[in-house]
Amino acid sequence: MPLADTLQSSTTSDLLMQRRQKQIQPTDLKLKAIGAVVREFRKRAGHSQERLSGECGFDRTYISRVERGIINPTVGRLWQIADALETPLSQLAKRMELWIADQVRVPSRRGGAKPT
Repeated sequence: MPLADTLQSSTTSDLLMQRRQKQIQPTDLKLKAIGAVVREFRKRAGHSQERLSGECGFDRTYISRVERGIINPTVGRLWQIADALETPLSQLAKRMELWIADQVRVPSRRGGAKPT
């Protein structure tokens, strides 16, 4: 293998390793809620991420990115996920709202403030 190809190959693999080490962390509470609820319902249904992606017709990494809050799925895609999980979309949405309410409520209790 020529030296230029060796350097290119080395540089490419170094970049891939750096990308793997720096995982994107979601900051949007709504994206975290979508991910947490999709994971909860997926596990409850006994599906792997790969199986759910396949049943929805998505790339195998799509569900992983949704669950980690990295991407914001469209309503159409959420509906496909709900159908694959045999769950009404409204039930997913209601659980997302409850998840957010729980996250907002928890920090105020830690601060020592009493609920009114």
